[in-house]
Amino acid sequence: MTGTAFLAILLLLGGVILSVPVAVVLAIVVILLELVRAFWNRNGLREVQYRRTLGRDRITWGEEIPATIEVWNRKGLPLAWLRADDVASPGVVVRERPLIVGERGLGVLRNTWTLAPFERVVRRFHVGADRRGVYELGPVDLSVGDLFAREAAAATRPETDRFLVRPRTVRATGVHRRDRWGGTDRALAGLSEDPSRFAGIREYAPGDAVRRVHPRASARLGRPVVKVFEPSRDREVLIALDVQTHGGAAWETSFDVEEVESLFVVAASLARSLADERASFGLAAAGYHRAESRFAILPPSEAPGQAERVLDLLARLSSHPSAPFERLLATIARVLRPGTTILVVTARDPARYLGHLRRLEQSGCPVVVLACGPNADRDAAHARAAGLAARTARLDGPWRSAGRLVVATGPTVATGEAIAT
Repeated sequence: MTGTAFLAILLLLGGVILSVPVAVVLAIVVILLELVRAFWNRNGLREVQYRRTLGRDRITWGEEIPATIEVWNRKGLPLAWLRADDVASPGVVVRERPLIVGERGLGVLRNTWTLAPFERVVRRFHVGADRRGVYELGPVDLSVGDLFAREAAAATRPETDRFLVRPRTVRATGVHRRDRWGGTDRALAGLSEDPSRFAGIREYAPGDAVRRVHPRASARLGRPVVKVFEPSRDREVLIALDVQTHGGAAWETSFDVEEVESLFVVAASLARSLADERASFGLAAAGYHRAESRFAILPPSEAPGQAERVLDLLARLSSHPSAPFERLLATIARVLRPGTTILVVTARDPARYLGHLRRLEQSGCPVVVLACGPNADRDAAHARAAGLAARTARLDGPWRSAGRLVVATGPTVATGEAIAT
């Protein structure tokens, strides 16, 4: 029993005892209103079906996801109003209506309906985001009004939809790699192994061709082994993204959001360009990516869908580093195969980790520094002075409207050459 109902009963008793008809009538009206409210409180949200559907779970920045919101009053009780507040992650944009600020300080997509018995209504929206990232819609707060339009019942339903917004990609000029081996340019397509360059043996696996079985080694070991040859195409590239854009310590939280987003557009455009060249490529970054590991590492691969996997990882990466970039370089040095080209994409002076880059070169992994920050020319010069190949890479405008990524040619060193016009 509510406090209002209790006071109405007291008023009714007092009016009867004191013979005050007005008090009796007023008390009866209040009691009836409270009974109606109690009835709607118990049954208002019963058999009310709410469904939110996103047409896709990932997009590239600038695109929109078609979304539908469906409500269905599946009972014979009319609803004076039904309100649904979908909580939205910061940065979510809905084309059809602006988000309001909810009780928790988050954006809310609010919808209100008046529903007759058994009525179903569908509304359509287009959802996007103001930059790359992982976004959510939900949970939803439902509230319903009684016949007198007073709020009668409320509930929170945990349904949540998540979607990825990948960084946009632009046409990259000046990043075409010459595939070289033995001083000779190689074709973009051809044999994956050079049969004239024997590299060793491995255990026989079902599906291996009989002609690849090594007879003498198999007889000596007592089990079948097959020949392994060196690849004829040296095209493995690891994009090492330096998420940090300032020169201080990695735990400092100050950074320019627009500069960080430009850096991610550069990395995404390079990945798309490498995919178009059918190169084997991957990504490594010291950033939070919704996993337990502090490092996001996607090994090089030329399998179908590798570009999409790299773009998904870029979408999940935080704008703040999870660890110093030097620690990431020390980690990938232990897992990379010799011969893999490391493409360092950075917006700051690489002086802090030049020693790590030189050690990677000494281990057989060519390094190319792509300087992308406001002082790109100076940063590239510092890398060249340390004996590394270096280029400057710039978007031809703000990241939201840029049309291409220009990688400038310039002085370099002969060893570690990996990018040419």
